[in-house]
Amino acid sequence: MTLALLTAAISVLVGLAAAIAAHARLWVLAPVRAFAVVAVAAAIAVHILPEAIDGAGWWVLVPFVAGFVAPPLIGALSRQAAGEHRRVAAELSYGGVLIHQLGDGLGLGALTGDGHADHVHWDFLIGIGAHTVPLVAVVALAFAELGGRRAALVRTAGLFAATALGIALTRADASLMLRAGPWLNAAVSGLLFHVLLHDADDRDVPRQARPLEALGALAGAALPFLAAGHDHGPLTAAIRHGAGDVIVALAPVLLIGGALAALLAPHHRRSPASVAALIAGPLTALGLLAAAYVAAARDAAAGTGDAEVLSPVPIEVGVAAAVLLATLALGRIATAGFMAWLGRGHVHDH
Repeated sequence: MTLALLTAAISVLVGLAAAIAAHARLWVLAPVRAFAVVAVAAAIAVHILPEAIDGAGWWVLVPFVAGFVAPPLIGALSRQAAGEHRRVAAELSYGGVLIHQLGDGLGLGALTGDGHADHVHWDFLIGIGAHTVPLVAVVALAFAELGGRRAALVRTAGLFAATALGIALTRADASLMLRAGPWLNAAVSGLLFHVLLHDADDRDVPRQARPLEALGALAGAALPFLAAGHDHGPLTAAIRHGAGDVIVALAPVLLIGGALAALLAPHHRRSPASVAALIAGPLTALGLLAAAYVAAARDAAAGTGDAEVLSPVPIEVGVAAAVLLATLALGRIATAGFMAWLGRGHVHDH
């Protein structure tokens, strides 16, 4: 139990420290925010949501969608001022993350208890820590922006308390929480996606800090794949193992299609920045993710455990196209800024 508590404490403190440093200094905020947003989004896409589907079936997409659309609906029904729905989203998301951290605590306690005294599941501990740090950073940043540093400290303390409670509950019967976990995690994912896509901080990121944003986004995208975490169900395993194959197979198609669309566009929209935004924007990432889910669902149902897409081009061409797509996206972030790449801020191409 000591190792479980230590893992939780270190993860929460690192996430809080990153958020506090970022909130006070814009040049720190830029890469930390990019890292946290991409890391949490990637963790939801390749870990949390597919694990929820593996645990309770595709019906968990209902609370996922409900979690995404609930904040603006609640804000509208309560007739709040424009923009106040983000506070609703933050509060609902915080409640969901508390429950999520309770579930993480159950996992930490279960795999560090007496039954596992002869060995340590370092992959699981690293996986928990890896997704807890950006998760805490996102929550702390949101409440630092809404209520200041004290609000961030209080909410972060609550996240640690929830994790510690989950660890303690492993000494009792935690079966109810384990059964409800997939549904709760799906709802939390929807809420978090809403918070990630409605960032309140619209300060202009200095030009010299934008390359740091690109590095932060790159680190955040890689983190969920580097931290394996724990055993996965068939869909989660298929997505983790086959997402790269899907990207390599579809990248040439995206590049060719984007290039043709750019050539057919009006002359004033044929700038390199416009082409990069069209080919390597967030919609491209979402499209690739959707394709990976379709392929993973097919192969998980077939029992192959690997999401593959047949490509009409050699794998070397697909890899080169995928690298080019990633380079275009990172270059766009490094020049225009992360929030502009997301479509949530001002574009700075000049």
